[in-house]
Amino acid sequence: MLSIKLARHGVKNTPFFHIVVLQSRSRPTRKPIEQLGTFNPIPDKEGNKAISLNFERAKYWISVGAKPSDTVARILAKADIIPAQPRPGMPNPSRSIPVKEATAPTTPSA
Repeated sequence: MLSIKLARHGVKNTPFFHIVVLQSRSRPTRKPIEQLGTFNPIPDKEGNKAISLNFERAKYWISVGAKPSDTVARILAKADIIPAQPRPGMPNPSRSIPVKEATAPTTPSA
């Protein structure tokens, strides 16, 4: 089974990740089948995190059955490649809206 994971590169206290496709049981440090892009989690002066991604290849690998990791799934959801999944422990937006129960209309008594 294939998976899309982050492979850590960089030096101590300065992480840099490659977004790679590899076998799900292999370590992320092994040689990947294909590198789809990069992710720099350290924000720049404006607060933006740098992500470069080959959209066509990411869509292809998902179409052939590759499962993204949780972090990669959030990155792909922000790029509108896959639908966003609710995160555990966070309130579900569909349940946070209070639902008013229907009440029977009251008729004035004479």
